Amino acid sequence: MNFMATLTAVIASGLLVALGLAGNLFIVICNLFFRSSGQGLHLGDMLVTCIAVSTVIFDLSAYLSMALFLLGGMCPNSNITMQINMFLTIAGISLNYWFIAWLCVYYCVKIVNMSSRVFIRLKQNISTVICCCLAGSVPIIIPISSAAFYIGMNDSNNSTTQNNSCPPIELMSSALGQVAMPLFVVQSIVALVLMMCSCSAIIVFLCGHIRQMQLSSPEIADSSQNLIRVAKMITVLALLYLFCTIAGALPVFIGQAAFSKEYFLVVDCMFSAACLGITVTLIAGNSSLRQKAQCSQQTWNFKERGRCLIFEKRCSDEVIFV
Repeated sequence: MNFMATLTAVIASGLLVALGLAGNLFIVICNLFFRSSGQGLHLGDMLVTCIAVSTVIFDLSAYLSMALFLLGGMCPNSNITMQINMFLTIAGISLNYWFIAWLCVYYCVKIVNMSSRVFIRLKQNISTVICCCLAGSVPIIIPISSAAFYIGMNDSNNSTTQNNSCPPIELMSSALGQVAMPLFVVQSIVALVLMMCSCSAIIVFLCGHIRQMQLSSPEIADSSQNLIRVAKMITVLALLYLFCTIAGALPVFIGQAAFSKEYFLVVDCMFSAACLGITVTLIAGNSSLRQKAQCSQQTWNFKERGRCLIFEKRCSDEVIFV
């Protein structure tokens, strides 16, 4: 790749990152600052906010690593700057995995109804359970992310690219790497199982629930529409997670990964697109965020400003999600 082609690719990827950053900042600001007086931040909104923050960390660090590699010629783990970026990238994507997984579990327990006493008890204490599970995820993320500082290069003196590629990375060359790679694989599998099981349970429950409602009324109630929207949201998040894992995360940790400019650029663009997809999905699946986004869009039209202010007040008073 020549310099102009590389620069064009970096700018194009940067536009995706900028759009994702704007959307995630919108989510964080709306959830933390633009809420009805006296309304607290419930666990569903907290998890959505955490997903937005971890997506920003992952997206920005991955983009910076790509820019330094393509434009600065720095190989991964060649210096402390690249090591910190790799650490933040791995930590960001790992946090994203767990936040999305526990969001799926949270809404699964909230939406699905069962007569089991254990399930009823779980539904009553779901916030405490999810918080404990999140705390238990941290010890898994720390060694996985810290491996970024100990990944060995075949040629330790090669800190810059040669012939548009870097030496292969040997993750298993350190004791920490031998722990980090299995943990990452286990983390990916466990998070994927949690997401898919939660999504499947919600879809099966909603199919039966809607079928029963249609027997009495052919029209689907607004509450059921909200449940369907939430089910679509977490299903899309789970699919985006699966896409990210297959696209670029696991190849880095399995065996040796040779870093070329083309490989780094394609993976980063896919990650940026996936991060933007996560942001759009969170806004579209959240009734309050979606309505506030509509209000923000309408404020650009001066003729509709007065009507939007009234609409925005109504939006801020509505209950988010379920």
